[in-house]
Amino acid sequence: MPSLSAAFPTIARTSAAAGRAVPPPGPSRFEALIAFAASGSLASGRGDRLASALDEAGLLDPEALATSPLAEVVDALRDARVEANPKAVRLLQRVADWYRGRRDELEREPAPGDDPPSTYADELAAINGVGRATADAIALHVFGAATYPVDRATYRILVRHGWIDPTVDYDEASHLLIEAAERDPGALAAASRVLSDVGRRFCKPSGPRCEPCPLKVVLPEGGPIPADG
Repeated sequence: MPSLSAAFPTIARTSAAAGRAVPPPGPSRFEALIAFAASGSLASGRGDRLASALDEAGLLDPEALATSPLAEVVDALRDARVEANPKAVRLLQRVADWYRGRRDELEREPAPGDDPPSTYADELAAINGVGRATADAIALHVFGAATYPVDRATYRILVRHGWIDPTVDYDEASHLLIEAAERDPGALAAASRVLSDVGRRFCKPSGPRCEPCPLKVVLPEGGPIPADG
């Protein structure tokens, strides 16, 4: 069985084409932030629909979203036939307020070789209602920080391939992937997309479908190791 480091190029085989895959500064980056905060997932289209509805209402701006009355935002989303739970909308306003406070820094084009601070993930995770995996996903896919969002799909794949023990916690699993990628955000972003897709299509909670899976080539010799969930 190849180690995680040895298998990583196979996992992230699209990384060369994907690059850092960070949205450009300005409104596009804020839109991506709101979409991730709303959906918490690469696979969900809900965040994109919500961001589009906010844009139509003139609210896809950190200042406008953070300071508008909650009822106004909720009504704008409901008018666009987008689910608008007030608690979830308030979360988006807190995320927008974080962005507003760092807008100049977040919208500045980084200089060559200037890596985004990994503290973005910690700051986002400290916002009430933002989970650790969502914070890491935003830091990686929106800002290009060297983080890894360990969702349940990634965890199942790592266990079934024998790369982690089922007792490994979130932080340790994330650290192992970051080190296997040699802290390259482009490779991490590509791996996140691959593992999320594999977990959704092949490595399901009910059991793995290894024969058609693209990661079959890096399975242990005896086949997948049982994993819960």
